[in-house]
Amino acid sequence: MSVSFSLKSLGCARSLVDSEGMIDQLGKIGLSLVNEGSGEPISILNTCSFIQAAIDETERNIQQLIAKKKAGLLKYIVIAGCYPSRFKRQTLEEKFPEVDLWFSTQEEYQLQEKLAELVFQKKFTPKQESPYIKLTPKHYAYLKISEGCNNWCTFCTIPKIRGVHTSKSIEKIIAEAKLQIALGVKELILIAEDTTCWGEDIYGKACFPLLLNELSKLNILWIRVMYVFPSRVDDEFIATIKNNKKIINYIDMPIQHVNTTLLESMNRKHDKAHLERIISDMYKEMPDLSLRTTFITGFPGETDEHVAEICDFIEKYPFAQLGCFTYSKERETRSARFENEVPLDIAKKRLDTIMTHQYKLVQERLPKEINKTLTVIYEGNKLCRSYREAPEVDSLIVLDKEPNCDSGSVFDVRITGYSSYDLLAKKLT
Repeated sequence: MSVSFSLKSLGCARSLVDSEGMIDQLGKIGLSLVNEGSGEPISILNTCSFIQAAIDETERNIQQLIAKKKAGLLKYIVIAGCYPSRFKRQTLEEKFPEVDLWFSTQEEYQLQEKLAELVFQKKFTPKQESPYIKLTPKHYAYLKISEGCNNWCTFCTIPKIRGVHTSKSIEKIIAEAKLQIALGVKELILIAEDTTCWGEDIYGKACFPLLLNELSKLNILWIRVMYVFPSRVDDEFIATIKNNKKIINYIDMPIQHVNTTLLESMNRKHDKAHLERIISDMYKEMPDLSLRTTFITGFPGETDEHVAEICDFIEKYPFAQLGCFTYSKERETRSARFENEVPLDIAKKRLDTIMTHQYKLVQERLPKEINKTLTVIYEGNKLCRSYREAPEVDSLIVLDKEPNCDSGSVFDVRITGYSSYDLLAKKLT
């Protein structure tokens, strides 16, 4: 007996990895994944609730599923992930009584058992294993190395949603990496709430370079490091990336701000001088480094002078990729009680100021890329990425014509121009 289900994953890459795990679990009890709207009786929504905008998106999706159920298009609704982790179960059950099962991030291991009992009215064990299903293209994979966070930034709800930092064992991570490589992955993207905290709960201190060195022994083209916490960046971390060719010279390090007073108010555990020192060291050791970051505007107490400080900082310490978002006041966080709130319209104007300045700096840098040769991974539709661009979040390299090869192919290109943030290129034969 085979029953189909659809799954929609909201939020970040960490949730996407959780979704892949859910699909793997459910395949082992005889449930098969199909596209939404395929007449499936079960719909699973893996949710995000990091900020109010994410909560609103989640609740819109739940309401849509409820409407389908009332119309007879669905039989079961399952809500998993960060949203049921953030709110009390009784509150959710009263608000959305049409939902059949709720699973927090800490309860997702029960999904297989509970859904089997709901659908089959008994425990159901298939006669054979189902194949592992990826939600990302075959040539790259997100490898989640830990769960939860101990940093307790004052604006962030993640420690309450995801719990304390818990590292996966090095053996489990290597096994998961080998599985992805066997499936054809050329690029492993390491993710966590804080990748640089890996190993602290196992070895008594953070040991991220140890994990990087072990992963680099595998037959993989690129290892990309995301979600680096600035206060944990040290000489060993920089040297590990510099001296290992498989660990590409790309670092995603969310900074959030550069003003020391605001960084202290955010509980970021470092000051502006530390940021200046580690970024200078990174560029000194890796001149071709592609550095990515994000900033928050509108944090309580922020002024126009603080935003000007960010603009000066990104001019002195260039970022290849930069994102920015406005502060969201979340009631469970310490910063929700802070005074000197910044109106949202002002926060949005400050965001525009930073992104406009970043665009100007990028336009000044991009002409220098013309005629350079880069090794890229092909994404399809004339789009590709070099080591300098992470999938889904960064700019792209656009080819002049179809290269007549499969997605995931690796080849060299010559940069011929640029358009906005993207580079234009020609495939070299």
